[in-house]
Amino acid sequence: MFLKPANSQRILSLALLSLSVLLSSCSDSDTGKAKRSPPVQLVETSLATQQNIAISRTLSGTLQAIREVRITNQTQGILTELAVHPGDKVEIGSTLAKLDDALTAAEVKKAQATLKQAEVDLRRLKNLAPRKLASDSEIASAMTQKEIAAAELSLKQTELSYTHIKSPINGFVSERFAESGDVLSSYSPILSLVDTSSLKAEISLSELLLPLIKESDPVSIKIDALGEQLFTGKIKRIYPTIDKTTRRGTIEIVITPVPQGARPGQLSRVSIKTQNKSRLMIPYDAVRHDKYGTFVFALVNGQAERVAVRTGIQQGELIEVLEGIAAQQRIISKGFFGLKNKMKVQDINAKALQTKHQPNAKNQ
Repeated sequence: MFLKPANSQRILSLALLSLSVLLSSCSDSDTGKAKRSPPVQLVETSLATQQNIAISRTLSGTLQAIREVRITNQTQGILTELAVHPGDKVEIGSTLAKLDDALTAAEVKKAQATLKQAEVDLRRLKNLAPRKLASDSEIASAMTQKEIAAAELSLKQTELSYTHIKSPINGFVSERFAESGDVLSSYSPILSLVDTSSLKAEISLSELLLPLIKESDPVSIKIDALGEQLFTGKIKRIYPTIDKTTRRGTIEIVITPVPQGARPGQLSRVSIKTQNKSRLMIPYDAVRHDKYGTFVFALVNGQAERVAVRTGIQQGELIEVLEGIAAQQRIISKGFFGLKNKMKVQDINAKALQTKHQPNAKNQ
């Protein structure tokens, strides 16, 4: 039996097709086995290094007068004079306001007369004593009456002084709370004064930075309303307590002399720079967080090894590590997607470094 040439060619094509399918099946099977092998993940690493770093922080605050005084009256009465207004400059000891003093002045005159009479009575009794016309008890009683009259006069004179209200500081009037003709009860607010010979700003600072600064350290201050110019200030006070919620403390910055145009209430930006200190630093992006805590992946014998760490101050793109790793330890900084503990990894930094140091083939 002889096959036609066309049929012979068809049978040959089917045989070749079957062989191709068989080879393809074998290839897919081999590929499947390869896929089941654990992959080696590519990562980038960085060295944990000791660096001398000065921490810089710029913090916002509001300028305040170094001293603010609320002026009140110490005795009740009618306000007869209040000649100063907000913005007026006042000097220590100058009269700010007056109350009606007619009644108090009359009481002072009465007390003066009472004292004068007590002095006369005491002198008369002392003159009679040598002739045994005045007893020692009468003289002692007269002396007591004189002292009482003197104390009463001092009291009335003090009350009279309260009707003339004087400035306790050099400064400016910031607010006015009363007007001439008002009937004031004791300790009613009348004026508010501010001492602007220097200005201050209170800012909050992390508890980690507080031990690195001290009083009288210089700072730079920029006042938004005055443009980009920088002014010099210093740390005046460091408050002794830390807010238990924010873990931040308060420091007081003073700026002296006061720049032209600076006023209480303006927004200021205070730049603080600590002294240099050796710190173990790694890239900030290398630090990971999950429900178990803060950690990094260290490169150990070609594997990613999870290491718990305690971090400190962040500076730019770096962060300080206080516990967990050592200097010169290689830390994975990129390639975290799908990365797990004990997974095999390949450090592309090391590969690039190896390639860089390989001899050039043209020079061999």
